[in-house]
Amino acid sequence: MPHTHKLTPREREIVRGITRGHSNREIASELGISEQTVKNQLTIVFQKLHTKNRLELAVYALRHGLHV
Repeated sequence: MPHTHKLTPREREIVRGITRGHSNREIASELGISEQTVKNQLTIVFQKLHTKNRLELAVYALRHGLHV
């Protein structure tokens, strides 16, 4: 069962940025937050979704409709 329900709205926004190929800096700029906040949130997202890196996260997001 997908763990997508565990993500906050902000975490979902960050995941969408990842699936669009954006850097942490680009995501931070788009969301009006610091690059460090993006990094911190990504660490939490990796744990919640049991992914190890950006590529695994992007694949997971695409398979579970988180890229929309």
